[in-house]
Amino acid sequence: MLNLLNKTIRPTINGFNSKAAAIRHLRNNGHPICSLLCKDGGNPKIEKNGKVVEVETGGLHLAPSWSSGFNTCAEASEGCIAACLNTAGNPAYMESKLLSRLNKTQAYFKQRRAFMAVLVFEMLAHRRKHTSQGKAVAYRLNCTSDLPIENLSVDYNGQNIGLMELFSDCQFYDYTAILKRMRKFCSDAMPINYHLTFSRKENNDSSVQEVMAMGGNVAVCMESSVYKAAISSGLYNGYAVTNGDLHDYRPSDISNSYVVLKAKGDAKTDTSGFTIRQLESV
Repeated sequence: MLNLLNKTIRPTINGFNSKAAAIRHLRNNGHPICSLLCKDGGNPKIEKNGKVVEVETGGLHLAPSWSSGFNTCAEASEGCIAACLNTAGNPAYMESKLLSRLNKTQAYFKQRRAFMAVLVFEMLAHRRKHTSQGKAVAYRLNCTSDLPIENLSVDYNGQNIGLMELFSDCQFYDYTAILKRMRKFCSDAMPINYHLTFSRKENNDSSVQEVMAMGGNVAVCMESSVYKAAISSGLYNGYAVTNGDLHDYRPSDISNSYVVLKAKGDAKTDTSGFTIRQLESV
């Protein structure tokens, strides 16, 4: 809520009066965390949002699927696990990056109140920095997970409030493979500032068809030549095409379109069916 965020009084979030206090609590309970949102430049595709569509975006990376001992991707398939971009990036920093995501995920499940306090303090700083420059602000909190973040709430100065309601002037967005969540989004049952794009996998073609019939958008991973052909034609399976590689800000995509993404990393050699290799695949 803007009236809460715009007050000059220093907030107390879930009983913590600063990010440092929440960080200390996490560390004292075995979760060596320094920060949660990715640093500037930490996610090159999200960075494109500020340059291409002028929306400064904060991203949260957790450990995907069961890699942390907790399931963060309820509908993970064999193909998407193999092709997951969790291991994308500079190999020199891979070990520390994966360990950081593991620590964050375990803190999310074991110390939720302190985790949420750190997250909100960081979001407040991120929002303040960019809105003071007249920029629009967004958050993608499921960069490498698929959790129902629409249900998250915090105690903000003694008032329990939903995270998306608290940041009502910011846009939230994610990909999801959970059909139940997508049905809620397509029926306007999600927070008004939360946008979802459905993720097509090798085992959910019937769900893809249902989402498109409901007017939603579906992200599809394609082999390079198929991706180029889809972009060139502007159509895929009778629906409009959005080039999902230009930037990451999915709320600006063509409504009721396929969001086509060129296969990267292990997805290039996928044989499960996760990566589309001909235009008639779905």
